[in-house]
Amino acid sequence: MRRGLLKFVNPGKVMVKIPKEQRRYCPSCDEHTEQTVKEVTNRGTSPFKKKHRKRQRKIDKGYGSFPFEDPSHLARGKSNPTSSKHDLQFSCKECGKAWKPRNQLRAAKFEIER
Repeated sequence: MRRGLLKFVNPGKVMVKIPKEQRRYCPSCDEHTEQTVKEVTNRGTSPFKKKHRKRQRKIDKGYGSFPFEDPSHLARGKSNPTSSKHDLQFSCKECGKAWKPRNQLRAAKFEIER
């Protein structure tokens, strides 16, 4: 699989299948090696991100009905995406180090093949 696939935006409800083992470039080994793919889940978000700071600031100050805003106003003229970004992690079989690509894969349906 080429690196260009990670920049792929899935336009419809097409299933994206990625092989579990791939031959890719490893930044720490500085060469192409066999790597395994896994999807990272249940990762907590940082409380220092801008959206968390903004929410806490408005909750502390008090602003109308802020904690229970109407979700249709959150898009601000744009449509909400129907697909989600999948957080992939590649781990090298030779050095054992894991890394994540810069561009996440956006797809409505996603599967890692065995």
